[in-house]
Amino acid sequence: MKVNIYYGGRGLLDDPTLYVLNKMEEVLRELRVMVERINIYEHKNEIATLPQTMKEADGIILATTIEWLGIGGYMQQFLDACWLYGDKEKIQTTYMQPIVMSTTYGEREGEMTLANAWEILGGLPCPGLCGYVEDLVSFEMNKDYTVIIEKKGGEPLPDDFSEDEKSPEQ
Repeated sequence: MKVNIYYGGRGLLDDPTLYVLNKMEEVLRELRVMVERINIYEHKNEIATLPQTMKEADGIILATTIEWLGIGGYMQQFLDACWLYGDKEKIQTTYMQPIVMSTTYGEREGEMTLANAWEILGGLPCPGLCGYVEDLVSFEMNKDYTVIIEKKGGEPLPDDFSEDEKSPEQ
């Protein structure tokens, strides 16, 4: 199984979304899931071609940080590119998990925005993860948060993303 992670933040060291993604990647790799992270900010001049990178993925994670208002420009441009240039047949069979962390407010709205956008594109959203982080160090040191993140990384993705692995009872 392969999962692509599209990170729409700016890649700042104090970005709580990066901590969440690193933890989730660890769990997915332990489950023998191939993970490819695409940092959209590193491809800002070729965002229009990024939707083609999901062709081999069984599922995707759309992850971003709310720093001020909304999901941010890179993620919005990526979603626009999916609308304009994405393979709609592939999107219709692709599960997406939204991950939205906020350093101000609006994390729930951001998660809903990503899920709604994916549904409008014809894709299959699954339950996501969102949270407000006031202090990154306290967040990273809190074992309860780490457990929640690891559970979210280990439970829904394999079941939701991979129809082939489901038993007939599911």
